This record gives sequence, structure tokens and C-alpha cells, in this order.
Amino acid sequence: MKIIENQKFDEERALYGSSELLVRNCSFDGPADGESAFKECCKIEVEDCFFNLRYPFWNDSGLKI
Repeated sequence: MKIIENQKFDEERALYGSSELLVRNCSFDGPADGESAFKECCKIEVEDCFFNLRYPFWNDSGLKI
């Protein structure tokens, strides 16, 4: 499982189609105002993240928040 920590994402579909990720202490916020950061992803774990963009999770499977 790949670990992504302490990052900031604001673009549209930032992690689209990703699988087997642990996303920790990240922020989904910013001027690009993207949506659906985790669209069509699988086996994703999210811990201690901030979400200020629309529809962060869309059509995902194996999601643990």
C-alpha cells in the first residue's frame, strides 16, 4: 500500500483511479476548486484529512474513512 502524507490537493480528480493508498494528514482545498478527488478508486484508506472541495469520494470501492 502506497502512503501519501502531508500533501495539499486542489485540482480536479487529484487521485482519480488510484488503488491501494493510505492518505494521511492531507488537505483537499485550494484555488483550483476541483471536485471528485477520489473518483473510481479502490482499496483507499483516509486518516485525519481535511476536505473543503465537492464530492471527494465518487464511485469508490473498499473505502475506509
